[in-house]
Amino acid sequence: MKVETKINLSESMEDYLEAIFNLIKKNGSARVTGIANYLGIAASSVNQGLKKLNQQGLIKQQKYGPIKLTRDGIQAAEKINCKHQILYLFLHEIIGVNSEIADKDACSLEHALSQESFEKMVKYLIVNDYLDKQNCAFKFIDNREEAKMDINEIKLNEINIGSKADVVKIMSKGRLKRKLMDMGLNRGARVEVKGKAPMGDPIEVKVRGYSLSLRRDEAAEILVKEV
Repeated sequence: MKVETKINLSESMEDYLEAIFNLIKKNGSARVTGIANYLGIAASSVNQGLKKLNQQGLIKQQKYGPIKLTRDGIQAAEKINCKHQILYLFLHEIIGVNSEIADKDACSLEHALSQESFEKMVKYLIVNDYLDKQNCAFKFIDNREEAKMDINEIKLNEINIGSKADVVKIMSKGRLKRKLMDMGLNRGARVEVKGKAPMGDPIEVKVRGYSLSLRRDEAAEILVKEV
């Protein structure tokens, strides 16, 4: 597994890096004048900033040529840009902040947001189906714990009649995940298996005081831990 390079950047350096990233994405290249116009600052300030980015191995530039991002520079810029996207999504689409204000606030917050807060926000958005697997955030959260199943965790369809278990995770995505969550099968919910049809389909369970009937393939999408 590739280990991410640890890079410490000031707020202004992050702004330079994000500007370069967005200009390359939009125009195919980034130059000092373009960065200065993008950020609304003097070209002399940009040159000082580029010097620091170059010292950290995040950019490379031939004299008077366009600025290019190194592999570490691309990774750092993508992470900054992704934080902006996640914050904008949360502010604008979830809590209804005006789009222009949300974009401005996201610019400010992206610099202060810790990795822990970023991961918590991303996981909240994933659990509630605001993000799909193509979203940039999946590149920057630690999925090692989720990828490795605990030896005590099994699928709900494998639980014996009369057993109780707590929901650990719904592994499906999209409509099925939303359906199961609407049925009360959220993380931490206590489930009791009350019965199974002769062929194991459907499965009768009790959750949050309600009796539910689940198809075997639906129950197989619910990871639980017996209690």
